[in-house]
Parts: sequence; structure tokens; C-alpha cells
Amino acid sequence: MLLWLTLPVLARGQSHRIGNAATVFSVKGTFFALSVADMEASVKWYSEKLDLKVVMREPKKNKSAVTVLAGGGLMVELLQDDDAVPSGKEAHLVHGIFKTGLIVDDLDKTLSMLKVRKVPIAFGPYPATQNSAGNFIVSDNAGNLIQFFGK
Repeated sequence: MLLWLTLPVLARGQSHRIGNAATVFSVKGTFFALSVADMEASVKWYSEKLDLKVVMREPKKNKSAVTVLAGGGLMVELLQDDDAVPSGKEAHLVHGIFKTGLIVDDLDKTLSMLKVRKVPIAFGPYPATQNSAGNFIVSDNAGNLIQFFGK
């Protein structure tokens, strides 16, 4: 119930307007790239859920298309290649990166804004402890994990 009281009046009981003045998060110089099966679905998810804007779009050439989205200090590159194959449901069992993370200025605000945008929380939220920052993990439209940490 306390969370309800801390949400901005604009967000209570109303749908969130994409592109309004409230940002989901603010980070400095964060970037990650993903190989995706469905470019349009991923562009839509990152635009609607994280409020990122398309800053570059390269049409398909030699079986690959690229879209770059940015906002709030985050840049995400999406690559759709016709020859790519999924890593499987157990990405953490494949060597290589299995999740990415962002350190945000205000973890509670970020969590609230993501909930308003109906982003399901995959794990957490976990409170800060002596040994770790508070954090939570979301899953994007394709199952990629993104962990948000408080400062």
C-alpha cells in the first residue's frame, strides 16, 4: 500500500503516456547489443517499456538488419540476422553473457515506472544489504534478462 502512495499522481489509475516528461531511469554511458528473432517486436518492447527512441535504423542487407535505440543514458543495438539461432531457454547454462545490468539513480522510481508500463519483474526486488545494492531483474519480450541496481 505504501508504494501506491509514493507513485506520482499522474501514474495512479491512469495509463502511462509514452514519451511524457517522466523517464524510466537515468544512467551514464550504458550500452548493450542483442541478436533478436523479431526486430519489430523488440523495437516495440524497448520503445514502450524502457521509453527508448530509435536513433538509427539500417534496413536488411546481406541477411542482417540493425536498429539502435537510445534514451536516459542507455543505448541498445538490436541485430536481426536470418542465420541466427536461439541460445535456448537456459541462457545461463551457455558460456557468454546471460544478462546485462544498469545502475540507476533511483531504483524505487525505476521499479514503479516499469510496473506502470506492465513490465513483469522476473526476480526480486531484493533490498540493499551490506554486501550488495538493492536490485531486481526484468525479462524483455524475448526472454533476455536486464538487472537494475540502485546506487
